[in-house]
Amino acid sequence: MTTSEPSPRQARQALRWVIRSSAGLLPERQQRALQRWLQADPRHALAWRRQQAFWQGLDAAGPEVLAALPELTADRQGLRLIAPRRRLPWLLASAAAVVMMVAAAPHALLLARSDLRSGDAPCVARLDDGSTAVLDAGTALALEFDDQQRRLRLLRGQAWFQVAHERRPFQVDAGGGQILDIGTAFSVSLQGATIITQVSEGVVDVRPGDGSVQRLRAGQMRAFRDGRWLQPLRRAAPEAMAPWRRGEVAIDDQPAAQAIADLARYRRAPVWVLSGQGARVRVSGLFHLQQPETAIDAVATQAGLRVQRLPGGVLLVW
Repeated sequence: MTTSEPSPRQARQALRWVIRSSAGLLPERQQRALQRWLQADPRHALAWRRQQAFWQGLDAAGPEVLAALPELTADRQGLRLIAPRRRLPWLLASAAAVVMMVAAAPHALLLARSDLRSGDAPCVARLDDGSTAVLDAGTALALEFDDQQRRLRLLRGQAWFQVAHERRPFQVDAGGGQILDIGTAFSVSLQGATIITQVSEGVVDVRPGDGSVQRLRAGQMRAFRDGRWLQPLRRAAPEAMAPWRRGEVAIDDQPAAQAIADLARYRRAPVWVLSGQGARVRVSGLFHLQQPETAIDAVATQAGLRVQRLPGGVLLVW
């Protein structure tokens, strides 16, 4: 008979037992409690073995992980390192809790500001004016439609728009600049502080915020950041734009950390990439959205990085 997968609750219970055990020999009463828990359900034993294997593997790489861990939380809570190796599970458990709590605050604020948002997969939204917005995973949009204008604010991620023609202008604000539709289909991508506009049909005017205007036509793209153009006008095949609409992610000569962050948007559980030389290795590839973990493993292999599976589906890449 095949043992079914442990539930998230059972995985958390196993994690707590592994952390307790890693700190030293359990008192006799807790040892008996652990044995009762292990025997109560075959899934408990499976979860226990998986958590043990993870901690043992992580402990073997302790110096590298400990060296990089402060950068994971440096601008958050400034965790101090705990020197003894036997305390490593306690440190990582505490760091994970801190990161999760701090990460939740801006996410909640973003949800409060947005009118349209997507989860871990692209979604299609029909706007009140008849336009269509296709949101990539992890994308958030704020809408401001009135009698005079159709204004959208890209708060996070990337979106493709098929604009319905009418008298009111259709404008997307992102990164301090504006993309004004002249009658078209186009995508806007917010990558850190960089905004990339690609036009698949028609014409748009892009204003980066420095007073200049660049008119883009079908098959053209351009990027800006902090009010300044980053590169000359470039051409791209319209059918290749916004490949995530077709269930694909194109990684083109990106640092491994950025590539993994892009792929992580298609998972429910977070992915943490610890900084280091491997995180800066540039990678390329075309990956399927339905297999984000396989894609992350492939990128990590290209960059010479290691992937650890943490409780709750969290991935640690280092």
